Amino acid sequence: MTQRDEGHNYRDSKNRAMEYERKQKYKAIIDMVIRWLDSNIDDYPNEEESEQMIASERISKQLLAEDSADLKEKIELALDSKTTKREIEDGDL
Repeated sequence: MTQRDEGHNYRDSKNRAMEYERKQKYKAIIDMVIRWLDSNIDDYPNEEESEQMIASERISKQLLAEDSADLKEKIELALDSKTTKREIEDGDL
């Protein structure tokens, strides 16, 4: 094996490692966003809390929770192995 071959092997190995790291990072980002959305969904006011809130605050929390639930559902659909890249780009989830 020549020195040039070793350089190519090293570079290929480094590129594979970087790609693996990037995929792991994407998974971590998705997990973080899902936790954040779950937190918003969990903040949906129950009946007792709802009675103590002013109307605008209650509506705001409800809308945020509902919007977060919708986004979480879209992310989960996009992550499904049956969903194509084209469907994601077109927003056909």
